[in-house]
Amino acid sequence: MEFNRGSSGSDLQSEINITPLVDVVLVLLIIFMVVVPLLMQGYDVNIPKTSNNATPAQSQESRLILIISATTCSILKPSAGEGLPTDCRVILGDQKIAATELPARVGDILGSRPPEKRVLFLAADDRLNYEGVLRILDLAKSGVEDLKVEFITSN
Repeated sequence: MEFNRGSSGSDLQSEINITPLVDVVLVLLIIFMVVVPLLMQGYDVNIPKTSNNATPAQSQESRLILIISATTCSILKPSAGEGLPTDCRVILGDQKIAATELPARVGDILGSRPPEKRVLFLAADDRLNYEGVLRILDLAKSGVEDLKVEFITSN
């Protein structure tokens, strides 16, 4: 088995041609040189700044705050049945009331306001059961249509 090494015109080339490889690498280098500066460029974002003398959206007098604390309403664990404990009391505005009176009181206070100003601010203790707080909130919302609820957090 001998190969014909004559002058038959089909000479095999034993060297690697790296010219196409260099061409591809140079093209990729140029692409990265163009794209990377564009990616490094950021976006301008205007973040709102807070100040201590900013005027609140609603004045303190017109805000209705519902406070649910663990001392006045013992809903620390999931309740066994439907509803709330009978001794559950909440603070609405500055008055301590029973949770069952909540729909009527919220309806009296917020029902006469225009729909965009019907806002109830909720300040609930974070130790309370989530389902219990939602039941109280549902009671408050049942007295007024289009009631918006905003949350007050403690720092």
